[in-house]
Amino acid sequence: MELEGNALIERLKQDEVVTKTYTAADQSTINLDDLFTFVTVTLEQEQLVSAEIVISGDEPIHLRLESNLINLPLRYVNNISKIVINDPAKEVNLYMIVESPFVSHSKLRIDYAATVSAYLDDFDSVAAKIANYFDEKLALINENEATAKTEAENESTETEQQNDEDA
Repeated sequence: MELEGNALIERLKQDEVVTKTYTAADQSTINLDDLFTFVTVTLEQEQLVSAEIVISGDEPIHLRLESNLINLPLRYVNNISKIVINDPAKEVNLYMIVESPFVSHSKLRIDYAATVSAYLDDFDSVAAKIANYFDEKLALINENEATAKTEAENESTETEQQNDEDA
């Protein structure tokens, strides 16, 4: 699947992105099969795709696959437009996106999965790469969240001790 930069811009401005959101009650109930099926069917129709799993919780975690020419979320239409305007036709890529306050300082992580063609031609290996990526990012999020919670508890204890000393 190839697109020129201006064709991508037009599709984004016309909201020609096929989207779907799935919900998981927690990390143990994530089902990537439905996500992969939706993405595959959409890409086979040569449509742009944005498919997401939202993991419920105090701080919801968003796991998303998007097709794009560059590694920016599709919602950043203006930034994408500035970068790809007048670009010649090139292969559309599939990107893995994770959003959580605990995934990075920017709360967003985006990485290249494969070209759309490679995803469709060698689904099993690309799907395994995506599943491993999401597993790694969830482990990182859990670790960072636990660290933040421990630090907050330590600060609370220190504040209480300081208040006791001041009293």
